[in-house]
Amino acid sequence: MTINSVNGDLMVSEILLILYLIFAVFVGVKLYGKTNSWLSELDRITPIVETGKALKYGFLAFGGAAVLELLVLYPISSDAGLLFLPLVAGFVEEGAKLSPYLRGGDELYRWRLTVKVALIFAVIEAVLYGITLFFSGNILGALLRIVVVMYHVSFTAIALEDALKGSLLSGYLKAALLHTLYDAPVFVTLAISDLSPLASIMGIAAIVYTYYHVDEAFGVAHRMARRALEERKKKAQEFWNERGISFSEDDGMEFTSSP
Repeated sequence: MTINSVNGDLMVSEILLILYLIFAVFVGVKLYGKTNSWLSELDRITPIVETGKALKYGFLAFGGAAVLELLVLYPISSDAGLLFLPLVAGFVEEGAKLSPYLRGGDELYRWRLTVKVALIFAVIEAVLYGITLFFSGNILGALLRIVVVMYHVSFTAIALEDALKGSLLSGYLKAALLHTLYDAPVFVTLAISDLSPLASIMGIAAIVYTYYHVDEAFGVAHRMARRALEERKKKAQEFWNERGISFSEDDGMEFTSSP
């Protein structure tokens, strides 16, 4: 292999990595708007989750994930650690974020709690990364790190889609794989540059899947919440009808009582 061919391979790797980073930020901005819109809509029709409880679970999830990642990666050499970091982070962090869903109780309540924990987890991570990048002189990197927080929420929503359909494990594995592929390009490039083009292409594929699938992931929860809301309305109407009180809806709500 000649020096020119080596330089050419490095140039291709660098170009693909740069394109991946630009693409990740561009989609991250659009994903922020899409995900935030879904969260606002679902907040109105899903059970209320106390902010304090979500914060508690969020800090526990982040702290637990950080400790476990350090324990797994500490014995590994630096280059191998960089290579395995995306895999460890993907499977550990997605598992930590999903832990609130394992508690008992109403399914939609657990869904909303878990999504809120994912958002808190993402904000904590973004702030810590942002502080580190800021004090290392990378102000642009610090700002961009805030932009992509909704990837964490999107991965969790995709995992919970399968959970609501009856398979939390398959949802977890899907989210962990997407997270791994999303993180892989930068770390794989630093560890084994020859694998950089493949990692960048697979990272782009993971982002595309996440962006186009997140609507269905939130849509499953939205449809379930709407059905639950209609069921509660139906039961309330039956309750009052049994007591001789009926409701009729015209321009507004009117209350009528049977003689």
